[in-house]
Amino acid sequence: MAGIDPGLRRVSVHDGSTAVDLALPARVPVAVLMPSIIDFLGGRDDCGSGEPVARRYRLSRPGAAAFSTSTTLAQQGIRDGEMLILTESATPPPAPRYEDVAEAVSATLDSTARPQSSLRRRQAARLTGAIAASVLTGIGGLTLMRNACTADVAGATIGVTVSAGLVALLCAGVAHRTHGDAVAGLALGVIATAFTAVAGYLAVPGVPGLPNVVLGAMTAAVTSVLALRLAGCGAVTLTALACVATIIAAAAFVGVITAAPPHVIGSVSALISLSLLGVAARISIALAGLSPQLPPAPDLDARAIRAGTWLTSLLAAFACGATVGAVVTVLPGAPGPPRIVFGALAGALLVLRAGRGDGRGGLVFATCGTAVIATTFAALARGAPSGAWTAAMTAALVAAAMCLGFVASAAAPSPVLRRVADVLEGLALVAMVPITCWVCGLYGAVRGLSLT
Repeated sequence: MAGIDPGLRRVSVHDGSTAVDLALPARVPVAVLMPSIIDFLGGRDDCGSGEPVARRYRLSRPGAAAFSTSTTLAQQGIRDGEMLILTESATPPPAPRYEDVAEAVSATLDSTARPQSSLRRRQAARLTGAIAASVLTGIGGLTLMRNACTADVAGATIGVTVSAGLVALLCAGVAHRTHGDAVAGLALGVIATAFTAVAGYLAVPGVPGLPNVVLGAMTAAVTSVLALRLAGCGAVTLTALACVATIIAAAAFVGVITAAPPHVIGSVSALISLSLLGVAARISIALAGLSPQLPPAPDLDARAIRAGTWLTSLLAAFACGATVGAVVTVLPGAPGPPRIVFGALAGALLVLRAGRGDGRGGLVFATCGTAVIATTFAALARGAPSGAWTAAMTAALVAAAMCLGFVASAAAPSPVLRRVADVLEGLALVAMVPITCWVCGLYGAVRGLSLT
């Protein structure tokens, strides 16, 4: 029976809740069949007032594209017993005609503008204001800290910075708790942390040194925790800021006790921070109170979210701690080969970690790694034999950055490449241990020991 074509197709046409069984010619265009189908379905082309209304209808299979009105049912492959759907398509209004080109351009831009463009502009303005205020706070704080090295700090300076920090801290709580503005609350919390950190740094009398860093970092850690409690927003950022401040304070305190040079403290701190990146997940699980024991806790979802927040904060904190330690290792004095190798390897480790995290985590690692590599390159370029060498190294680093950012990220890496990256990261981390000993001068000290 497959070769017999009676010229009719017995189909069921559905229109919403209405259905009708029809026998339609198989070799007549769909456009010719459409009026008869609409009549059988009750005449949808009439409105309630009896006036005819121009409408466009489409015929299609369920869940498929509409038939072309110039084709026939036979050309569409319709067989007996199939179901067809009749739908109405809105007729687009005719395009307006303008005599003035400027008016046409303005109307086109207005029609393509997003309805939330004003909201986006307000959000962009608020974000710009928050970034500008934070940058200005940082510049002012660094200026005060630099001036403290050449002049005595007056009590009024400390009082103003403490007052500004307290006001910003209170405003952070009001901004989010009262007005629901998380951006303003987070920005004010960061600003309050910066002001109080500067005040703690300046509060130590005498020539600035590691004791100033200890007090300033601890003040920043306490203020960031208070800002998180008062504002109730920016948990990831403020927690990471508190962790970074704690790492810096601990490293500076060790430097005060041991009187070790800054590059020694920085290299050991960077090595510890890089090592802690691998156990950040376990630390976050422990801090969130997650446990594999059965039955699960009733607030398992809340604890899982808390663990994710802790993990993101710890990864960012350890990355920033490693960055600060590597920069302190490379910058002071005339960097020799041990410090240059240490900085390059630390930057490469952070860049390799960028491929593991999500969007935010990867951006933090990439930024930290780039900062370390750029600092190492700047320290190395100071003693470059010629400008041509510096230009060639700059071009090579730029090409590597573009390849990693655009070429390497265009396609998902294969499992083999991921495994190779993990192995390289592990080897680099293992190599950091002897290099850190080299930077600290441990080999020279052992060589100078007398066993007699």
